[in-house]
Amino acid sequence: GIYNRSLHAAQDIAQQWQIPFSTDSLDGLLDQQLDAAFVLTSNETHYNFTKRLLENRIDVFSEKPAANTSLEAQELAELADQHGKVLMIGFNRRYAPLYRQAKELLSEKKIRMCILEKHRTGVWDRGLVESYMDDIIHQIDLLRYFAGEPVVNETHVIIDEEKFIGAASTCTLPEGGIGLVVSSREAGMWQERATITGDDVTVVINAFRELRVLHKDHEEVYGTERGGRWFPQLQERGFTGEIEHFIHCVNTRNQPLTDGYDSVLTQRLVEAMIAKSDDARVKKK
Repeated sequence: GIYNRSLHAAQDIAQQWQIPFSTDSLDGLLDQQLDAAFVLTSNETHYNFTKRLLENRIDVFSEKPAANTSLEAQELAELADQHGKVLMIGFNRRYAPLYRQAKELLSEKKIRMCILEKHRTGVWDRGLVESYMDDIIHQIDLLRYFAGEPVVNETHVIIDEEKFIGAASTCTLPEGGIGLVVSSREAGMWQERATITGDDVTVVINAFRELRVLHKDHEEVYGTERGGRWFPQLQERGFTGEIEHFIHCVNTRNQPLTDGYDSVLTQRLVEAMIAKSDDARVKKK
């Protein structure tokens, strides 16, 4: 079944995808005796919907962020644990093929430098908090994915007329290296890139199409071998992989890679970067 606060929208989607039940009542949806649910709503509603579903003993996949705060995210993780339910948070990049391949290549390496970039065209009417929680959280999660649990040093922000232009957050990595998350809303084109170095190897991921592995005497390139082959964007960007992983965990009762507790750590890191910001408006709140 499908729930939407607009019954007309719910019915349209149900008809398009041949879903047998649609409603604008969450209680009506819960009456369908669900096994699992996907929470794909606006960020501020994730916590309430996920909590209600878990309380009704339903496995949940929620889009990121899990909640509005890390304390709320912790509550959801504990609730899922208490009821023996699967809770997975949708950090799709971890399930994208080239990011997963890079993770395998770096699994035995001591990471000394990890730079995550996310650049977009067009300034939006959001501040630092909204930008980090809604958009840059993916790069912050990837920092943990590749380099472990960093300690935040500082965040420099560019704000113009209450609009987020860009920011850079620096961290100290567990092995003593440097972590950097950089974002700009005044870029010339859409760009996501990860550059990771350690043990005389550099890995560069140009999302979501190319992976380069640089050694002292040669370079390996992955992704370009798909030339002429159709590769669905949903698979390329990790959406297919994360949904398959969730269904697998529901069937096997294994814990997801991005479970509730793991998402708490990402959200704490987001909050730490915001707290170390030089934007006075954040500190006044």
